[in-house]
Amino acid sequence: MRFNSFEFVVFFAAFFLVFVSAPKTCRPLIVLIASYVFYAAWRASFLLLLLATTIVDFSAALVIDSAKSALARRAALATALTINLGILFFVKYADFALNNLVKAAGLAGVEMPPLALNLILPLGVSFYTFQSVGYTVDVYNRVCRAERNPIYYALYVAFFPQLIAGPIERASHVVGQYKTRLATSPDRIASGLWLAGWGLFKKVCIADVVAPFVNGVFANPTSFDGGYTALATALFAVQIYCDFSGYSDIAIGVARMMGIDLMINFRQPYFASSVTEFWRRWHISLSTWFRDYVYIPLGGSRTTTPKWARNTLLVFGVSGLWHGANWTFVFWGLWHGCALVIEDLVRRSPLSPDTRAAEAMDVASAGARCPMVSIGQGIGATYALAVVLVGWVFFRARSFSDAMYVIQSWAHPGRLQYGTFKMLGMPSVEILQATVNMLALIVVDSLLAFKPQSLQRCRANNALATLGAVILIYDIGLWGAFGGLDFIYFQF
Repeated sequence: MRFNSFEFVVFFAAFFLVFVSAPKTCRPLIVLIASYVFYAAWRASFLLLLLATTIVDFSAALVIDSAKSALARRAALATALTINLGILFFVKYADFALNNLVKAAGLAGVEMPPLALNLILPLGVSFYTFQSVGYTVDVYNRVCRAERNPIYYALYVAFFPQLIAGPIERASHVVGQYKTRLATSPDRIASGLWLAGWGLFKKVCIADVVAPFVNGVFANPTSFDGGYTALATALFAVQIYCDFSGYSDIAIGVARMMGIDLMINFRQPYFASSVTEFWRRWHISLSTWFRDYVYIPLGGSRTTTPKWARNTLLVFGVSGLWHGANWTFVFWGLWHGCALVIEDLVRRSPLSPDTRAAEAMDVASAGARCPMVSIGQGIGATYALAVVLVGWVFFRARSFSDAMYVIQSWAHPGRLQYGTFKMLGMPSVEILQATVNMLALIVVDSLLAFKPQSLQRCRANNALATLGAVILIYDIGLWGAFGGLDFIYFQF
């Protein structure tokens, strides 16, 4: 049941009617049942794994919170982490590990038959596993108390707007809201619809419109000159941003209509003036998760410069692997990690390790001073965009050889021909549509990044707000690509 489907519209309309009609005390249970129905609609067996994760972490947290000995607390934490991460590794990386085992044996001169379990990856398993692990660790570190009510905790794990692809929430931020704020109002409904509509616009009017061209080029990049591969790379950068941030906008908007405020997951990342700033703006919930639960426990910045660099590279390498069972994802993560380390060492070497880490890892600190302002924000933005675009090649390519061809082909751009665009699913109408909608995205994101008060004034003006809503609905309804394409991050 995708957000960009008619089925979800019917599901949410029916759910919301029941939600607003029910007594407030019944709403947590109603939302939980709806969340399980939403998830089971994908595949009923997936629900069993979600329930298992919920039971394990709910029980482990209770033991951790009530245990009198440190040994019992550590044992409960270790048990929960082993089960959670063990399940995640098995369903997501077992085939990857077996495949690499066969290759390693071949390099050692030992012939092995192909090994594969061909497991189906449960939707959202990476997201809800990380959310559950974060909760258990927070209880162990006494950041929050264990939740005694199984309904509220189950809702924390399964809340359907953000179940499949985040944002990855903290219990301290949302569980209290489930207890006291599951209510709605005309203003919340209006603002939630606006945000969900904007997210749907980014998905169906931009991401899914350019997807055929991107997919066609990256499916066989050696058949195309550098002009096509460069354009496909740029369009993929637009596609993945509109696809993922569009999902987050819809999730946040739908939750807002129910009275729940989820965290902001994207803050116009392509306006970043450095790679460091890019990671303050891109997939913020995952970046802060890795900072708090991997980087800091490793020692973070409170160590020597070599160990600090090691910690940064390890975090980004693991982050790359989290995105998919392929070495291209690991390289993508290490590419960004190296850029952060080099960026910091070159420009901020006089500063202390603590300050370096605050700049490199504090992805949530809005308004921090741009680290490249000394050489000009324009140059910094160009440099950051170049690093990000090269990284996206490895993220999108099927193999290292494909990625290397794409980058090398940029030196030989060749000529772009309309017939090729038409063959790749972007005839003149789609080209015009995508161009106009991307310009609209740039305008809105520019205002959000630099003049958010302007958009607030427009929304406060009833005439402008109505005109904007009509244009948005018209654009989505008339030009949206409702081909049933999944959100990109569903595969992670």
